[in-house]
Amino acid sequence: MDLQKLLEENDPVFKYIGAEVLEIKEGYAKIQIPYKSELCRRGNVLNGGIIMTSMDFAGGLATMTVNDGLDQVTQELKVNFLEPMYKGPFIVEGKVVRKGKTTVVVEITFKDVEGRIGAIGLGTWYIIRDRKVSADR
Repeated sequence: MDLQKLLEENDPVFKYIGAEVLEIKEGYAKIQIPYKSELCRRGNVLNGGIIMTSMDFAGGLATMTVNDGLDQVTQELKVNFLEPMYKGPFIVEGKVVRKGKTTVVVEITFKDVEGRIGAIGLGTWYIIRDRKVSADR
């Protein structure tokens, strides 16, 4: 399965921000986000919402690698913004810290092209075992 193609075809936000899957292995995901002016706020720095969204993708992909259920949803995502980000492309890495029966905790970092950390996050993903999540239920 081509994960990049699957995400681009089924997730318009992933495609819009120009995310690219660089590496996936058990408990780990690494994606890249380009610097694009349409993703920036005033001052030509990356919008915080875009940073958080890309961190949600990386954490969700890392969770997917250990998910033994049917689906998953982000239950909580806390992000500390440390530096303004304007030197792309940006690297976002998600590493599973703990997998439990119903939740997975992931540590996420967002770095610029020089390796400077712009944001650190900690997220929890809820494992769904009885149904797929969709708008039409």
